Amino acid sequence: MQGKVKVKKKEQDLSLDSDKIELLKGEYIKLLGIVSIERTPLFYSNEKYIFLLELTSNLDFIATSILGGVLDKMLLIGENNEEEKCQFFLKKGIIYIIYGSFPDKKGSWILEQMAKHYNELVMGKNVNQLEKLEKYQIETKFKGITKFILNEYREMQEVFSDQEIPYVEDKIRIDYLGLSSKSIGVISLLLGEEDLNVETPGAGAYEDPAEEIEMKESVLTAKIEAIAANTIGNTNAMPKWIAVKLGFQNYRFLTFKKFENDYFLYFLSEGNLGKVQKVEDHLTPYLSQVTDKSFSGNLRPFNKLKLDLKDFFDKAREFS
Repeated sequence: MQGKVKVKKKEQDLSLDSDKIELLKGEYIKLLGIVSIERTPLFYSNEKYIFLLELTSNLDFIATSILGGVLDKMLLIGENNEEEKCQFFLKKGIIYIIYGSFPDKKGSWILEQMAKHYNELVMGKNVNQLEKLEKYQIETKFKGITKFILNEYREMQEVFSDQEIPYVEDKIRIDYLGLSSKSIGVISLLLGEEDLNVETPGAGAYEDPAEEIEMKESVLTAKIEAIAANTIGNTNAMPKWIAVKLGFQNYRFLTFKKFENDYFLYFLSEGNLGKVQKVEDHLTPYLSQVTDKSFSGNLRPFNKLKLDLKDFFDKAREFS
């Protein structure tokens, strides 16, 4: 009786240049990218999405400087309410990026594999000072490695659990609130100055604390609006939330919610992301006083609303 011969599965040829790298279960990847914390682009699988490397650097700045954590994830909502996300992994001064549709655990596995193999390629080198030829050779080698990683991913699809780990916190704390209309900030309200590290020009030179808070609010508005405009302009998708990791299942968030007449509400918060909608629902009656009409340039109703919102949050900033 002849023994069975085990035939090795042939690796599927993957095109990294396609708009989508199709995986199983409807999952896909649009970009695998690498950028240093010094903003040096190191690798991108698809030139169409190279802008995400610069956006990642901008997000990393907010994550580390203002929110005091490590950039973790960003959820994007497309024109047809299609959800896509960027997931990030920082190791040895290099940020690894994956963009597409996939569960967190699978994204984490790919990012960790990318970091492991890329680190081996650049060991002992300064990635911010690579010669052009050397950088090209590393990119070429790594492109082959990414195909290997993705084929391994396909082989292991059934091994991964799609179940997400629950948050540690059962509440959300709001530290900052902003309202904008077509990239113009109309309300900026800093609620937890002690919880956010916001650097301002001429820090320490303000005699009036209220003036310093106002400057911090302006800085936050400018940075958040820049991120939103950059994301929408390049992806035609609005960020729903950006997560910054503080510790095990402990996060800070930048969240966005769209209202009528092109108004966007955004929060900087800490805790359980699932509780944010409860806060948004609480504020909807307040916001409907101004969002029922397009912004005309008159800030008076928004200034009044800002005072009302401050009174609201003076009573409580935590919601469960």
